[in-house]
Amino acid sequence: MSCNRIFSIIVLLLFIWNSSWVSALTNEQKWQILDNFKREEYELIFESDASIIANEDIGILSTARKINIYNSIWESIRSKRAYLEFQSRKVLSRVSSLEDSIKELDESIADVLEEVNKINLEVIETKNQIDIQTKTINLLKKKIESNTQVLLEYITYMYKRGDSLSEGGDIDTIKTILLSWEDVAKVVDDLHYNGVIQLTGQRLLDNHRNFVSTLYVKQIELKKDEKKLKQLRKSGLLEKRVLDDKKEAKNRLLEITKWKEELYQEYINDKLAIEQNIKIQELKEQIKLNNARDRLLGQHGCDFVDLSKSTVESRSLSDKCRDVNKIIFAESRLKEFDTTSNPFLWPINPTRWVSAHFRDEEYRKDFRADHDALDIVAPQGTEIRAPQDGYVVHIEEPTTNNYSYVAIKHANDLVTIYGHLNRIKVENFDFIKKWEVFALSGWEYGTKWAWVLTTGPHLHFWVYEDKEYTDPLRFLDISLLNYDNVPERYEFKYQEDFRKRKWYEFEATKKSTSWVFRIEWETEVERQKYLLNTYAVGPFRDWNIWVEESLDAGIDPTFVMCIGLAETTLWKYLKTPFNIWNVGNTDSWATKTFPNARSGVYAMAITLNNRFLGQYTEIQELSRYGNKDSSKPIYASSDYNWHNNITKCMSHIKWEFVPDDFKFRIQ
Repeated sequence: MSCNRIFSIIVLLLFIWNSSWVSALTNEQKWQILDNFKREEYELIFESDASIIANEDIGILSTARKINIYNSIWESIRSKRAYLEFQSRKVLSRVSSLEDSIKELDESIADVLEEVNKINLEVIETKNQIDIQTKTINLLKKKIESNTQVLLEYITYMYKRGDSLSEGGDIDTIKTILLSWEDVAKVVDDLHYNGVIQLTGQRLLDNHRNFVSTLYVKQIELKKDEKKLKQLRKSGLLEKRVLDDKKEAKNRLLEITKWKEELYQEYINDKLAIEQNIKIQELKEQIKLNNARDRLLGQHGCDFVDLSKSTVESRSLSDKCRDVNKIIFAESRLKEFDTTSNPFLWPINPTRWVSAHFRDEEYRKDFRADHDALDIVAPQGTEIRAPQDGYVVHIEEPTTNNYSYVAIKHANDLVTIYGHLNRIKVENFDFIKKWEVFALSGWEYGTKWAWVLTTGPHLHFWVYEDKEYTDPLRFLDISLLNYDNVPERYEFKYQEDFRKRKWYEFEATKKSTSWVFRIEWETEVERQKYLLNTYAVGPFRDWNIWVEESLDAGIDPTFVMCIGLAETTLWKYLKTPFNIWNVGNTDSWATKTFPNARSGVYAMAITLNNRFLGQYTEIQELSRYGNKDSSKPIYASSDYNWHNNITKCMSHIKWEFVPDDFKFRIQ
């Protein structure tokens, strides 16, 4: 048993003996308790040797989900066939009203056709705009390529001219750059900042930067038009489908007026043929599943029992064989879902408040540990419901001296965990339907369920995705929370969720009189310029500088601008006109002065490509917020502030919620 584990047990025993001793715990002791718990909890859920079925064997059980899909298709086709048979029986009774029905259909077809034509015209107009944007982009790329060649020829010309063109060793600078040349952007920047670009070269350099920034804007506009075209095509397809359905209905009625009841019979026969083919495919998949299932059962010396039926046979199983059959049954019922549109329901009503959020800064100050969950305040004994279909993979029962929780596995490699429980109503490997009650909350002061670090009654709710902690609010509708208590980094998601739920815009009415960050413009480029014009000073307001230097470094310009805002409020508070923080990743508050604004922004952008930081692609990897390994280099040592400020700023400029794992590098 490890020393840390022994320490945790001693702390728990002392707590039971005298709960007042808890107030004497140091942050270091609290951290050790929480760290031990997290490690043991992870091992129990994902790495326990006691697992009945290995992770690699669980995968083969997903065949059952494919069978469910086939069965769903079959049911849909069977329903359509039943409808056709019903319609066939009603043919004679409907003949008298067919003429009126055809007239109504003609009017409806005309209306839909008008809408289809309108969408088609808009599609053509958008496609033409995309063609123009594409041609412009291709032309700009050719200009950049041509200008690059001219720049290289100019640099070569300067080198051949030798020392007659420059003084004080400038020709040696050119020679060094050419011999170590990596790409033209680096050559151009180094020549510029070493002061050896003469008038003609400066014009070529200005042209090059102008072409690059114009290309960036055109690419943003193209992306917007392509998104619009995609939506138009989707709308057009829907309208076309409605039109086709109405035309088909009219043709069917016309056939019926000619007493061709055999048309319905032909439809029915076609549906029967499709049903048969689907059943054949379903049968093949069922054979695969049966073979895999029998192999797993054989490994444990068990027989298969269909747990969807209550039988005497299932009650006579050994505990081990019952668990194996429960897992097979549960895996067959899991269904994939869209993780991008709030797939989880709240396990308990969140309207009281969330007392601690994911990676909550105040929590870390108190416990010296990351809070990788949500703390949802709820009275003792509140019902806890499953946010999505899943099955129980681990239970820690509530006792007088341990932390009680339930872990539920869902589809999409998601596992949700519910801590501080008063009572648990399920057993290991039970399948739980969405919104089904499976436990009651606890952790009230003075109850025997309260753990050593109790902070009051609430539910501790956390989520694993691919065995990694992830923010639960990514999967929940946060517009159900009190807006006043939502951290600023979630405000944009709050507004999106509110719009989806209510179908109208949310109007912020926070009572706080503190400064609020807001950017309201039509496009990302316009919002970038507004940011610089509002918060930057002097030459740092030049949008071209930020975009050109960011693109040269392969970094999202919005990300670089937000770094500037987060660290120096875009240079309002510098010690000298053109110094910059964090260059070289020293985190020592040291500053380095540059000759102009462009060179400062350039240095900041290329820092993200140095040998320490060049390996990272996600925002969360650049600070201790997401990069917890102290042996790995980071850009910012802040646990929370730097990361939260960056994601908040980017969300407002991009007008979408920017998650922790946002990719900041671009092509």
